[in-house]
Amino acid sequence: MINHKSFVKLIGFVAKAHQEKVLPKAKAFRTFPSGEQNPYFTHSLWCATMILLDTKLPERVRVPGAKALLLHDVIEDTSASLPKNISNEVECLVKEMSYAGGFNEEKTAVLTKSPIVQLLKLYDKTATLYDGDIKKIRYKEWTEFMQKLINTVEREYGTLHIVLLAKELIKKYQNIS
Repeated sequence: MINHKSFVKLIGFVAKAHQEKVLPKAKAFRTFPSGEQNPYFTHSLWCATMILLDTKLPERVRVPGAKALLLHDVIEDTSASLPKNISNEVECLVKEMSYAGGFNEEKTAVLTKSPIVQLLKLYDKTATLYDGDIKKIRYKEWTEFMQKLINTVEREYGTLHIVLLAKELIKKYQNIS
């Protein structure tokens, strides 16, 4: 079971890191196609919330997965260190999800990772496609990568809610490109 107090503290840590310690190359705000901006940490919060709500996954996957998803952009986009009180499992998941290089490096590396890392990346990439924070020229490679993640996730975990959402988004973006 998730410890609500520690989870809320973790949300606060992530929000503060993305507001006060954001790297120059990163963004403190996510800009949607409409021009509206939200604090960048809402991306991580969306990912964490979605995995916690997918009760088709066992709690032993959902809880550390949610914590890793909350923290996954801290390493890439901020100068903050990971909190000292996270478990080794969560720390390893965050590091396995994080890439300093570009999208091509990330795609290649993620597909060699464990099914849980691919599951977490599916939440991450689905959130980005959901809010439209990618350029049109990347739609094809993005959706192809997501389909590969879906294949692994379905084989390992079944047809989760994130899989259904990702498939619908892929259809939408394939029709646009």
